[in-house]
Amino acid sequence: MLAGGGTGGHLFPAIALAEELKRRKPDVEILFVGTKRGLEPKLIPQMGYRLLFLEVRGLRRKVDVRNLLFFYYLARSLRQAKSILEIEKPDVVVGTGGYVSGPPLYCARRLKIPTIIQEQNSYPGLTTRWLAKGADKVFLAYPESKRYFKRQNNLEVVGNPVRCDFNQIDKAQAKKSMKIDQNKKVILILGGSQGSVALNQSILENLALLEGQSWLQIIWQTGERDYSRIKATLDLKNLPITAMSFIQDMGTAYAACDLVVSRAGALTLSEITLCGKPSLLIPYPHAAADHQRHNAEALVKAGAANMIFERDLPGQNLVKRMLGLAQDQKKLESMSAQSIKLGKPDSLHRIVNEILKYINRAEN
Repeated sequence: MLAGGGTGGHLFPAIALAEELKRRKPDVEILFVGTKRGLEPKLIPQMGYRLLFLEVRGLRRKVDVRNLLFFYYLARSLRQAKSILEIEKPDVVVGTGGYVSGPPLYCARRLKIPTIIQEQNSYPGLTTRWLAKGADKVFLAYPESKRYFKRQNNLEVVGNPVRCDFNQIDKAQAKKSMKIDQNKKVILILGGSQGSVALNQSILENLALLEGQSWLQIIWQTGERDYSRIKATLDLKNLPITAMSFIQDMGTAYAACDLVVSRAGALTLSEITLCGKPSLLIPYPHAAADHQRHNAEALVKAGAANMIFERDLPGQNLVKRMLGLAQDQKKLESMSAQSIKLGKPDSLHRIVNEILKYINRAEN
């Protein structure tokens, strides 16, 4: 059982684990547990996996009347999770974060079912910190995360699991697949799985700078909420931009690009470094414990990325910065070499090895 979701940062690691499990053990039965409010209803069924839902809501980090409903939904989701576990009888429950992973992990421990937690961020989420002490194994992406846990003997730092084919796609083939001229430089713009209003707006306000840039092609993941207004604006102009609300085949998009302009979510940075891509990062300023800034600073310090704070976007001019970087081939090559050094290609295999231990133990 894979429990996690809401955002892509929690869901995509679970998908990567599921795909690798299926590859290495085709007869394994995989069940996802998620929420109807996240990305999982759109993605999981079409991938051929079963998906069950919990009626759970997150706890807001500030005074909010909606927090009064948190405890009602928590109690309800705990009953639902217990019922699912008793019916499905999983050999192991893997939580990849988000509030939806809490009830299955908690109930699994009560029912003596092995549990594994995979934490993506440098500052561990509330669910991870709450349940890590009782978990059989906690996989961390960053060594600095260890200081947030009292129990240390179940922690292992491995990086974030990314699909094993992400860094195996040929650039020329990726460009051909996306109908991009082989001679053009490609910038990939990402605001996270749900898009970034601030990043999107900064680009919209400076579209004039992209006129006549025949050497360039931009792939812009806008997020669903901004897609219609951005598409309507672009339809009135002749610009080297392909806007998409969501990019399903991220491996091909990364392979085709020369520069990534992105938020600094932990999973995105794992994908960027696995593919050895240079990046221009704009950390989300409201992330818990400012962890996106910490994530981005690690890449900047290594020479793999440049960074702009969101508060500086008006003065820095994001479009000018990304055009300048994209035209500096020597700089791109240097950043790419440093980026690939930070990638952790064995993360997925190490986590799946641990999951298979429990599956094989149950079979024997």
